[in-house]
Order: sequence, then structure tokens, then C-alpha cells
Amino acid sequence: MPKIAIYKYLVFYIVAYDLKELYHLHVIKTRKGYGNADKIWMDPVEVFDRGDLTNKELLLVLKLIENNEAAIKNQIAKFAKGEKIKPVQLY
Repeated sequence: MPKIAIYKYLVFYIVAYDLKELYHLHVIKTRKGYGNADKIWMDPVEVFDRGDLTNKELLLVLKLIENNEAAIKNQIAKFAKGEKIKPVQLY
């Protein structure tokens, strides 16, 4: 599960076998350990499956994805090509 991006205590990652699906991310909180991830579609940016994020955290995640969409998609594309990636820091 390569990490695509990080924002404070939120980790945005993909699952390698999911690359055949439309671009999407899984997001988890690191401060409570790994729990149920939220699944977010990228185009359009919307929640597909709810996990352990609160409503406030989920709104933040959606905003972060929208504001950093190009960088996130670039990371996913690099990974899909077999390139090694480091998670980008989101602001």
C-alpha cells in the first residue's frame, strides 16, 4: 500500500491491485493506529465508502484532494508505471 500523500495525521494511499479501477484514494488516521479507511473517488472528488474519519476530517480530506489533485494524480501515475515514489506533503 504505497503512501501517496500525507497531511498531519492523515495518510492518503492506494492499493496496487486497485489501479485497474478509476483513480481513487484510501485515507486513514495515523494517530489512532490503522483503522477503517475512507475511500475517495478522484473524478469527481467524492466519498465512495466511509471509514473511521469524522465528518469534519472527511470535509478536510475532500478539500485537500481538490486543492492537490494534479500532484496526487501524478503520484498515482508514477506508481502505476513502476516508479518509486515518496509521499507528498499536503498543505
